[in-house]
Amino acid sequence: MLFKTITLLSLLAAVSATAIPRASSTGTNKCLRGQISIGGTCFKAGAFCGGFAAIPCADKNQVCVDDPRDNCDPKKGGVDCGGVCIQPLFCGGFAGIQCPKGLTCVDDPGDDCDPKNGGADCGGICVA
Repeated sequence: MLFKTITLLSLLAAVSATAIPRASSTGTNKCLRGQISIGGTCFKAGAFCGGFAAIPCADKNQVCVDDPRDNCDPKKGGVDCGGVCIQPLFCGGFAGIQCPKGLTCVDDPGDDCDPKNGGADCGGICVA
């Protein structure tokens, strides 16, 4: 029963986050129209965010990530790069939900749970 619950939780987390792993025959990730690929996982592309004005995501459940569709890279000096709002994937927690290949689970800064302060079962979000 525990395995079915964990599997169901994993499935619900993936579906609710609108992340869809898609691999092509060439091994390159191909997303559907309206989606972006981050770390090999497709996410529904939301509204513009970030940039010079540091525009936040209107939906508090979304996070602003670098938009991989443009040529601006914040890791290569692009401090004013625009971003795109996405619904992050849930990971960790008491079920130990893993991120899709290419993504890493980090503590969710949007919750009150602190893994360094007694929160051994804190949930996280998957990042590239």
